[in-house]
Amino acid sequence: MPHPFTWVPAAWQRHVSRDPVPPPGMEFPEGVVVSTLCGQEVTSATGELAWLWTTCPSCDDAAREIVGAPPRPEISPERGECS
Repeated sequence: MPHPFTWVPAAWQRHVSRDPVPPPGMEFPEGVVVSTLCGQEVTSATGELAWLWTTCPSCDDAAREIVGAPPRPEISPERGECS
């Protein structure tokens, strides 16, 4: 079953949006302004590098709550590892 949101790279992070994705695809094309779960209006980006940007923590928390997933692990800033 698909989730009621879509991940979208924008503003140098990966965000989550509930906006409808325009046809024909499963992701937003370059340059579309979308509303995010963290409350921002951002312009979508595309490409492999954009998908490697860090995840917006607020969007991630909201998406996890929607699907009933556990909270994300804490990251240790000194070591860059999950704890």
